Amino acid sequence: MPYSPTTIANYFIEKHGKSGAFTPMKLLKLTYIAYGWYLALTDGTTRLTDEHPIAWDMGPVFPSLYSNIKKDYKKWNITTTISTTGSEIIIDRDKEFLDKVWSVYGRFDGVYLSALTHQEGTPWRDVYCRGCNIPLNDDDIYRYYKEKMAL
Repeated sequence: MPYSPTTIANYFIEKHGKSGAFTPMKLLKLTYIAYGWYLALTDGTTRLTDEHPIAWDMGPVFPSLYSNIKKDYKKWNITTTISTTGSEIIIDRDKEFLDKVWSVYGRFDGVYLSALTHQEGTPWRDVYCRGCNIPLNDDDIYRYYKEKMAL
């Protein structure tokens, strides 16, 4: 079952908020990176979120998550869960997956994570057009992260 991007971000805040500062950028990028790895691990058959990431000027972004963060936080550190209209329960297998994503990427700040998503050959870089806000293709995201698994 795909989750809202805000549910994924809130999991990171609830579970790992004491072990790292969360800026909006860090949460946006962690959620996107988790989305990519989830596609790779499920062979592109299952999406982590119910929303596709969009290639914005600031990188890959889930618009609903950005909107929910923008309401309350702007650029400040996020210390409490983000307001959302729904309540979803993340299943244990997906919690374990998100904890693994955190174990690899949680120590990095938003600027570093953003730089990872902007590198040559990334799905964002391949479609980015200033101001165009193009949806990222799941097949491209899947291929990119599946290739990373092979390294």
